[in-house]
Amino acid sequence: MSLLLNKKELKKSAKELTVVNLRDAIEWLTEVLESRQKEAEAIEQIKQLAKSQGYSLEQLGFQVHHELIAEPSAYEKSSKRPVKPKLKTLNKEKQYFYVESGQLQHLKTHTMKKSLREKGIEVVPFSAVPKKHAKEVAALLAEAEKQAVANFNAKVQIWNEWARANDEEVLAAK
Repeated sequence: MSLLLNKKELKKSAKELTVVNLRDAIEWLTEVLESRQKEAEAIEQIKQLAKSQGYSLEQLGFQVHHELIAEPSAYEKSSKRPVKPKLKTLNKEKQYFYVESGQLQHLKTHTMKKSLREKGIEVVPFSAVPKKHAKEVAALLAEAEKQAVANFNAKVQIWNEWARANDEEVLAAK
């Protein structure tokens, strides 16, 4: 639980999550929540038993730690409609690149652009990629396209589970 409270660790873990792993993470967190709720119920039973016998928990050697246990999420898979996925194609003319450690990198999000510029790294559009790195562009775009298809397929899987339960259109993976 202390790891979850550490904001840096939580942010780092969130960045590493992909759509495919998101469901596993939700299931794991649900299991942790259920175990914490069972622990809280057991503590309440111990408190009541101690009170009925005339003891305090401190007298029995327990230190009481109150942890906030969130109520179960109102999220129901069948009640909350996920966003219908759309495959986004990459227009190479609208892509941006930067060179870091002598290697060309693809700019995955435009929010990165400002932080890269603050670090002194030049972000350039496809048309301004240095000629010595022009060969790397095709490989980077192919990798980005492969990632886009993987993300789309993961979203389609989630959509299809919801669609089957709610009589909606079932989509085909790419």
